[in-house]
Amino acid sequence: MTRAEQPAEQQAVVSTVSETASDSDTSDALAADSRERAVRALLRFPPLRRLWSAQVAGGVGDTVAVLVLLLLTLQAAVAAGSFGSGYRGAAFAVAAVLGARILATLLFGAVLLGPLTSLTSPKGPLDRRWTMIGADVLRVALLVVAPLWIDWTPDNAPAILLVTVFVTGVAERFWTVARDGAAPALLPAPPLEGAAVRPLPDHLDALRRLWLRTGFAVIPAGAAVLLVATLIGNLLGSGIEWFSVHQAALGSYVAAGLFAASVSTLYFVELPGSLTPRPRSPLEGLRRPSVGNGLGKGRTGAIPLFVLACAAVAGAIASATAVSVLHAFDLGGGPAAFALLVLALTGGTGLGIRRAAAVLPTLSRRRLLSLALAVTGVALLAMGLVPDTATVLLIALIAGLAAGVAASTGHALIEQEAEDSRRARITEHLQAVVRVAIGLGALAAPLLSAAIGPHRLASGDFVFAHGGAAFTLMLAGALLLPVAALVLAKTDDRAGVPLRRDLGDALRRGSDPAQAPAATGFFIAIEGGDGAGKSTQVEALAEWIRAKGHEVVVTREPGATPIGKRLRSILLDISSEGLSNRAEALLYAADRAEHVSSVVRPALERGAIVISDRYIDSSVAYQGAGRDLSPTEIARISRWATDGLVPHLTVLLDVLPETARERFTEAPDRLESEPAEFHQRVRAGFLTLAAADPGRYLVVDAGQEPGSVATVVRHRLDRMLPLSDAEVKAQAEARRAAEEEARRRAEEEAARKAEKERIERERQEQLAKLRAEEEERKRHELEEARQREAERQAEDARRRAEEAQRRAEDERRRREAEEKTRQAEEERRRRQAEEEARLRAEAEERRLDKQRKAEEALTRAEEARRSAEAAAAASASASKSASASANDLTVATPVVRPDDVTQEVSAPVTPSAPAADETAVLPRVPADAEETAVLPPVRDDARDTDASNRVPPGIFRDEAPNAGAGENDRTRELPQVDPDSARGRRRSDWAEETPLDDLPTLADELLGPHDEDDNDGGRGRR
Repeated sequence: MTRAEQPAEQQAVVSTVSETASDSDTSDALAADSRERAVRALLRFPPLRRLWSAQVAGGVGDTVAVLVLLLLTLQAAVAAGSFGSGYRGAAFAVAAVLGARILATLLFGAVLLGPLTSLTSPKGPLDRRWTMIGADVLRVALLVVAPLWIDWTPDNAPAILLVTVFVTGVAERFWTVARDGAAPALLPAPPLEGAAVRPLPDHLDALRRLWLRTGFAVIPAGAAVLLVATLIGNLLGSGIEWFSVHQAALGSYVAAGLFAASVSTLYFVELPGSLTPRPRSPLEGLRRPSVGNGLGKGRTGAIPLFVLACAAVAGAIASATAVSVLHAFDLGGGPAAFALLVLALTGGTGLGIRRAAAVLPTLSRRRLLSLALAVTGVALLAMGLVPDTATVLLIALIAGLAAGVAASTGHALIEQEAEDSRRARITEHLQAVVRVAIGLGALAAPLLSAAIGPHRLASGDFVFAHGGAAFTLMLAGALLLPVAALVLAKTDDRAGVPLRRDLGDALRRGSDPAQAPAATGFFIAIEGGDGAGKSTQVEALAEWIRAKGHEVVVTREPGATPIGKRLRSILLDISSEGLSNRAEALLYAADRAEHVSSVVRPALERGAIVISDRYIDSSVAYQGAGRDLSPTEIARISRWATDGLVPHLTVLLDVLPETARERFTEAPDRLESEPAEFHQRVRAGFLTLAAADPGRYLVVDAGQEPGSVATVVRHRLDRMLPLSDAEVKAQAEARRAAEEEARRRAEEEAARKAEKERIERERQEQLAKLRAEEEERKRHELEEARQREAERQAEDARRRAEEAQRRAEDERRRREAEEKTRQAEEERRRRQAEEEARLRAEAEERRLDKQRKAEEALTRAEEARRSAEAAAAASASASKSASASANDLTVATPVVRPDDVTQEVSAPVTPSAPAADETAVLPRVPADAEETAVLPPVRDDARDTDASNRVPPGIFRDEAPNAGAGENDRTRELPQVDPDSARGRRRSDWAEETPLDDLPTLADELLGPHDEDDNDGGRGRR
């Protein structure tokens, strides 16, 4: 059964996932015979396709965000002068933006990748899906407010925008790490039959290639989105002034919308929480892999040069993209011109990578790599020199195309040089070096532009005026030219053949017949130099394929047909030494035409597997590269002879000519007798053909053991060969066995579940029975507890009654005792009151007696004093009345309030009264006194309650009512207390009321109680 005759479900890899179990078309793509189809096949799985859609939306939004933030920061920095004035300040602003983004990627993508991976792992605190959603929401918020910072804080806007660039870069790294951790869990499960018939596809490698291609494809897409948003913003700016001032604002909002679309997509994606391979660092593999035997440099030792070429062209394009914003403004353009330049450079590179295999397919790939590098360098030089915007855009597109061709060709040459076992590590090394070159180029280009600055040279009509960005472009292009020359000099596989002739042959390709493999059967061509072991591998391969159940036709060139045998004897016989090169090429073409017509095509039409020892590539390598003929012409003749038939797979057994010569066991024929230089050119010709179409070639190191070589070839054919009838039956058997096993496991699982359910049911019944018994026991215990509680409550009630009775008796006795105590206390108080009354009466009597005696003594003393001063008073009054002023006024008595601070008045000195049992001593009468003063008699009513009656007259100034105050007399009155004051002066805080305040003072005893004392309830002064 041929590949075309096989039903789709037999080619499919059936997944056990329920979502894809019934989708045969989806699983069919996973059995693809190339990595390209395997990458596209992954998108047929809905969960992975939704995640990829979110990646596309978020990736385009991230590209637009970086470009918009670059424009906004440049605008804010130029307006505020944050990085200096003029051209250098703008260049430093561009370098700061790109540096902040590179720092975020480096810090959270490489340095802190381990902790970040732990945070987003299934056992970590961060859920992967919500981490991606949170990162997108954060970027939406940052981009919505980004254009407004220029209006809100013009001076601080550059710093805030740089922080925004850094935070968006960190969010992108969180998103990527979460995606890389979650995506492998969405890959399809292996088929039921496993690797019984075919090896399992490497889904993880295809997934990484998908993310890599998507990450590059979103850059030109983002530039195109920014271009459209800028044009629409300019249109809005004609009516709204704010959009004319902020031309990049609409792009910021478009980027926020793309992140919102990513959030809406991720919200409906279910990410399994299973363990997956750890995410890889962008710099993983930066150190070049090396082995002791030097094979780390490739079969011909050219891998380091090819890596250098790829890194150089990537760094040059990154440099041109980094300074494109400065160059666009130098050309008089704006954000739209900047978006066009980025689109031309990155979009052209993507297009060049895509179409590299179709560019000059007959030209040596190594020469094509050098040529593409040179064209890129010249284009960058022209970009810096040409001052016209439209021309610069066209040249930028050409530079991008050439760079894409160089990158794709270099990658294909590296894969051809590397062995299968080392190819993955070398590819990682290439990608890491290219990322470093891109980062360094993007960061160094603006700094170099700032260092160079604008220059203007004028000489007559000639004016050479360019900015630092133009000089940087010219420098980047100039640096690519020596790299191109170095690669051509060190890796040229057509040494001695002028490049111009090869290029002319490639351009004059002419109209060839359409090349296509046969629609039925499978055609395998084994190529290689003499002594590479082709015959050994053909026999081993044919035996292995026959064991699979295929019909195998083994053939060779020349000599597979009767006519071919005669031609072989002519071509390889030593006696044909003088055969011309063109005749040799035509004889090989004749043999090939007969061979294909009579052997190969009939076998392929039957659906057989045809294994040919040599085919067209041998003629191109031997007669084209080995002889002095054009490989293009040789290939054209052979394609005409075979009517465009090409093998499905060409296995190139590569070996050093010296090693191959050691394997000769017979006398060498005419071609084997050629010198070593001839065989070296032949080897280079084979490698050139393989590099031109890496998808159809399998290059194997034939210096290994034959078994190792056969293993590599079988591994490739396992994924490409159509299934034979035996393999179809074996696959069906394996699937039936797998299904039977799955059914048996399902039945066992069902039986196990049923047994588990039965045991669970019995356990539940037993538990129910135990619960019932437990409830019954608890009910009895509760009833007994209730009875005990009732008894306890009755006992408590009895005890409470007894306690109440006891308390009542105690209360009665206490009250009786209190009553007795109260009566005794009242009796004591009564007696105490009577005693106090008696003591007060006695004290009052003693006081009154002392007061009477004091009054009598005071009266006698006052009379003596007054009689002594009478004469002086009379003469003094006359003199005073004469000198007194007639205009004296009566001084009003000041009103004093209780709270007023008054001057302290010294208390009058009162002569102490002699004790009651002592005789009062009268003052001596002066000798010059004319007569003895007579004391006034003491009134009999000594107990008069009026205090004024008890004071002898004259002790105070007499106020004679009939004296009649003269006009010049001044009446002085004592201060009066404010009648409006309702209360007395407030007691000071330090004055503490004591029981002594209620005791009568000496003034009270002498002058009697105050009126207010009666009103205050007997309380003393305060």
